This record gives sequence, C-alpha cells and structure tokens, in this order.
Amino acid sequence: MVGAAASSPLGTGSQVLDDIAEIIGEEAAFALALEFRGERLYIPKDHKREPRLAETIGEAAALHLCDCLYRTWIKVPYRVVIYRMVVQLADQKVTKREIANRLKIREAQVYAILAKHREANQQQLDLFN
Repeated sequence: MVGAAASSPLGTGSQVLDDIAEIIGEEAAFALALEFRGERLYIPKDHKREPRLAETIGEAAALHLCDCLYRTWIKVPYRVVIYRMVVQLADQKVTKREIANRLKIREAQVYAILAKHREANQQQLDLFN
C-alpha cells in the first residue's frame, strides 16, 4: 500500500513508487517523482483538480491514478529516485553534465551521488574479501 516503509520489490528504490508504478507504470511513476520532488501530493477524485498530474504523466495515467488512489496523501520520494536514476544514467555512459540537465539537479550533486555509490560498492566488496 502507498506509504509503506518496506524495501522496493519492483526496483524503483521506493515502496511508494513501486505502488504507484503498479498503477501507472514505472516510467510514469519516475516522471511523477521528478515533477513533484519530495512534495506531499494529494490525489484528488478528479484529476483536473491537480493539472500537473496530467501534464506530467498524461491524461489517461492521471485519471487511472486518481481512480485508484483518490483522497490519498502521498509523500513523493525524491532522494532515492534521484540516486537510482543518476547511477542508471551513468551506467549508460551519459555524461555527468547531461545527467544533471535531465534530472534538473546540479552537476556537483551528480558527482557526489556517484562517489557515494562507488564507496558503497567498495564497502560491499570489502565485506566479501
């Protein structure tokens, strides 16, 4: 259920986004996370009461999301999503500048996230050596 603080079985990095992705798809869930960036988002019964929903994920997805989750407040995850997307784009050999531009974050944040990711991977490797 939306809001649970469990691990993420779908791989979005967030149980909340996994729940949303089950309703509107993973790509739309990430678009929602990027648009609403950590906001508390109220899902209205009528998607037209929150025009950014349809602008971000499309009319059909917004309608479906509102049908499924109306009258729900969602704390839209941000940090875990940005972290995952930076790592994923870097793995695809996208430049750090382009990653920053796509995700609307500072280039310095991209470097910091990738350094943190390398450090975490190194610590994991050290555990097995």
